[in-house]
Amino acid sequence: MYKHIKSLTSLRGIAALVVVVHHFSYYGLPKAGSTLSAYSDFFKNGYLWVDFFFILSGFIMTHVYAEDFYLKVSLNHYRSYLFSRFARIYPLHIFIISLFIGLEIVKLFLLNTSAFTGKFNLTALFANIFLLQAFDLKCPPLLWCDTYWNEPAWSISVEFLIYCIFPFLLLFLLRDNIKNDLVIYIFTLLAILLLITFTRGNLDTIIGIPSIARCGLECILGIITYKVYRRGNYKKYFNLNLLAIIAITWIILIMHYYWHHFRNLHDWLILPAFSLLILAVSINNNGVISKILNSQLMLYIGTISYSIYMVHWFFQELLKFFWFYKFHDAFGKGFTEYQALTSLGVFFMIILLAASLTYRFVEVPTRNFLKSTILGKQGI
Repeated sequence: MYKHIKSLTSLRGIAALVVVVHHFSYYGLPKAGSTLSAYSDFFKNGYLWVDFFFILSGFIMTHVYAEDFYLKVSLNHYRSYLFSRFARIYPLHIFIISLFIGLEIVKLFLLNTSAFTGKFNLTALFANIFLLQAFDLKCPPLLWCDTYWNEPAWSISVEFLIYCIFPFLLLFLLRDNIKNDLVIYIFTLLAILLLITFTRGNLDTIIGIPSIARCGLECILGIITYKVYRRGNYKKYFNLNLLAIIAITWIILIMHYYWHHFRNLHDWLILPAFSLLILAVSINNNGVISKILNSQLMLYIGTISYSIYMVHWFFQELLKFFWFYKFHDAFGKGFTEYQALTSLGVFFMIILLAASLTYRFVEVPTRNFLKSTILGKQGI
């Protein structure tokens, strides 16, 4: 039985909140984004925390499944593992898609406006239902396509593919020694740099082969980071609080500046810092950083982080649509800076409330139901 690493749960919550602010401020209400960017580009770079998710996912899944897939990938273990991952991500995903369908029906029958058009077309709906929305392989790097209803769900589309091959990655990577780990980590980083350079020029790649490679390569970074964590040798030579401070400072410096030139290098440089942060806070200690991350509030936000990540785009689209329907103008176009930031704060609170509700009444009950009925019947 694996040990729960509480601090990583809190980090996942922080990452989800940064992504929410990034999306609302730069896609929902650009006035808020320009106001924030006058002080720092931290939230403009917020999409990089999806890369943190991918590295963290590789780390945590290795922590959970290393014993199952260290020697071999048995059919029973593989089936149980894959269904557990499906039960974890799919019910909430399909619930949010149903909310989007409801909005399109309201547009069609109650508001007499165009529905099921643009990115909310029926072909895209089919792709979203079957988690295929990131697999329009004809698009990047030459074109950019809209295939998303709930845009943040692109990451679970590619992540589920990586879930399918993850046990085989473990089978291969867990047997290597520390010298090979260093080589693999460095070559994986270099592969990501090449991926960024020859596709979009940054890590904000959410469709096609580049997005699949982005997730898979960063998952490998997480696996190698976990192997360092398991050895524990670094604890003899480094102060964990100092490592955490270095990682946090490194991340803040990268996030604070938005490099228009050498954008590929900017995004790439944050990846080792994410690995270092995960490594530094994985060991519980009495430091200030650990106490903050292990507080009840931070742990709760981390617990509902998947709901936060999945629900916020719907409420953002809902707000934008009804504002335009009522006022015939883009949401917040004439807002002052104060009104923009106030709107951001209100939206933030709405998302936390909505995520609490979906976590309690959708995410957990459906996951438990699927696991108890399917896995229970199979005796797994």
